[in-house]
Amino acid sequence: MPLQVIKRLAASKNHYILAQIANFNGKIDQYYLTIDNILSAVIVAKESTLTTTNHRKKITKFFKYLRRRARIRRIDKSDFDEFYDLWLKSRYSLYFPSSPEVEKIRLFTSHLLDFAITEIARLFKSDETILAQKVDELLEVYQSEAILEEADHIHQYHQMEAEHLGEIYGGRLGMKLANLWNFIEVSLLTDHKEIREIIDRSEDIRNLLDETLKNWDQVVFKIQGLIFRRVALEIADAKMKKRAINADVALKEAMEAAAKHPKTQFRLTLNSTYDASGPKRTALFFSRMMKAADDMRKNPNKAVKTGWEIYKEYL
Repeated sequence: MPLQVIKRLAASKNHYILAQIANFNGKIDQYYLTIDNILSAVIVAKESTLTTTNHRKKITKFFKYLRRRARIRRIDKSDFDEFYDLWLKSRYSLYFPSSPEVEKIRLFTSHLLDFAITEIARLFKSDETILAQKVDELLEVYQSEAILEEADHIHQYHQMEAEHLGEIYGGRLGMKLANLWNFIEVSLLTDHKEIREIIDRSEDIRNLLDETLKNWDQVVFKIQGLIFRRVALEIADAKMKKRAINADVALKEAMEAAAKHPKTQFRLTLNSTYDASGPKRTALFFSRMMKAADDMRKNPNKAVKTGWEIYKEYL
């Protein structure tokens, strides 16, 4: 198995993992980089080298070599066209892709990666499990399973809670579909395999992750409640002024309308990154920036400089 093929597949999987911590347009970008590297891996596997960097030509070559097998696995050229257009839209305009769009490209990308590993392994008369292991050995990004398990626990708790409420008030399925955790995605990534293992094996860290996710759950719940209440009251007030109905009737109608209102269909992202990839340089940087801050206090004229100007002067 040529190393360049394995490297391309590893690059595609790295981008797929990175998509889990990207947001909105960035998520589409990472998924499409995954797709592009998969196409490159297939071409290198068949032609021994990457004979084109043109994305459209890569797709043509992909179907030239794998058309029949791709058709069996429900992979069509129209899929690539759809996601290429989505990628262009996300890349060159201010665009927030919808949840269904993101989920569709995620499902396709995951399916395409599995398909490519299987077909490339078959090409070299190898086993897809062995190839998958070789790809994983070249990964540079690792995802914690612990945080996914803790998130699943909270999700299942809310599902049971929704079912109980559904039994009391009716609409069990509707209650479950409204579960906040159907719409929450969390990931914890690291560039060190050992760190991932520490996180996944430590009971103390799992407890902290559980507490962190429960706090995030409360933040989302409270924000959702506040915006829903605000929109419902605005709608109710408008109804009372327009139709001269009493507050109870207006609020009941407003509650139903608020659930469909664009203001209650919002996105919320919390990013938190720790980067100690260069401790010595990091310490040097902060010591010099502290000196720069001290100099600016002594000489106010320096305070008009931008952070980049200070950076260039002191480093």
